[in-house]
Amino acid sequence: MRFLFLLILIANLIVLGYGQGFLGNPPSEQGRDARMLLTQKNPESIKLGTPSDGAQPAASAPPAAPKGKP
Repeated sequence: MRFLFLLILIANLIVLGYGQGFLGNPPSEQGRDARMLLTQKNPESIKLGTPSDGAQPAASAPPAAPKGKP
């Protein structure tokens, strides 16, 4: 029984270390590589514009239902 407990404890510590990044990149950081920004194929093709008029609301809210007695 002790052997099984120690085996599970060691396995949990290994999985914790892997998830926290002690054994390399953590799984949550996969695909987040700064080198990817340097190897873009056509970065000048993206043009960011400015909003034409910021005073207009994006969408008007629907009117609230009137409160009445049932």
